Amino acid sequence: MTKTPAPQYKQKPPGCQAATGPRRRLSPVKIGAGVLLAGAGLALGSLVYAWTATHPRRKRLWQHPSDFGLPCEKVHFRAADGLRLSGWLIPAPAENDREAVIVVCHGYPYNRCEMLPHARFLHEAGFTVLLFDFRAMGESEGDLSTIGHEEVQDLLGALDYLTRRQDTAHLPVGALGHSLGGAVAIMAAARDERVRAVVAEASYPTLQHALDARCRAFLGPLGPVVAHSTRYWASRWFPVKPGEVAPIAEIRQIGPRAVMIIQGQRDLQVRWKDAVEMYAAAQEPRELWLLRKSGHARCLRDAPDEYARRVTAFFTAHLRGS
Repeated sequence: MTKTPAPQYKQKPPGCQAATGPRRRLSPVKIGAGVLLAGAGLALGSLVYAWTATHPRRKRLWQHPSDFGLPCEKVHFRAADGLRLSGWLIPAPAENDREAVIVVCHGYPYNRCEMLPHARFLHEAGFTVLLFDFRAMGESEGDLSTIGHEEVQDLLGALDYLTRRQDTAHLPVGALGHSLGGAVAIMAAARDERVRAVVAEASYPTLQHALDARCRAFLGPLGPVVAHSTRYWASRWFPVKPGEVAPIAEIRQIGPRAVMIIQGQRDLQVRWKDAVEMYAAAQEPRELWLLRKSGHARCLRDAPDEYARRVTAFFTAHLRGS
């Protein structure tokens, strides 16, 4: 009987033999060094973010009222704490009696150009409109943006300016703002009864909420860590704690003057539930309008006709004839 030869196996090359050997483990020293580097990177990144957030790069004015067919007067006035601010005054149409003026407040980190679409429909409805740049933005003085705390002084300065002008001194005043501008409008109205009616879109309830939401939206699971570190660094030059900048704590003081809250339900920076809580904290007369498909401060873009109709009706009801 013929024997079947045993199968011959080729010897694995040395490289393959080495691959089956024990794996190398990272040493504690290398692990520790990696953790330290990651921590240092996080700290440095948070420091840079804290500085750039409170010292935003100025955006040039990219539009002018004439681009919207609007007449305007370029104006300058002082904030309540003395900084020089720049803006435009858009008079009511010649055929309309000047019955009210609306101060329009832009969002962070932009300038008054952002609010020209709002100014257009308000002008068409017969209102005089004042737009201005917050401190450290646009053409206004200042280097530090407090994202709401000291910007209240800017809006109070705008009220003082309107009081000094002969053609606006006798007019009732409303305020409209979105994002940062909405928060400032609420806090200024709570402190100064010259603001007779407020429309606030996408206003944060507290600045701490805004910081947490922004970090969560852009950084996911790392958001809370970065927000905490950012708050630590910003405290070196920021005058108050972010939680102390709180429109939700002041909105009740506006009553019995009117408040309208507008909020997009797809906003990643301000939760629509926060808007509901703001509305609940306000006194009557008050209104709440939620837009199911709108993101942050995009409600006018998403529903221009209804937005203009609702806002002009609100100001007409609470300013004209008052």
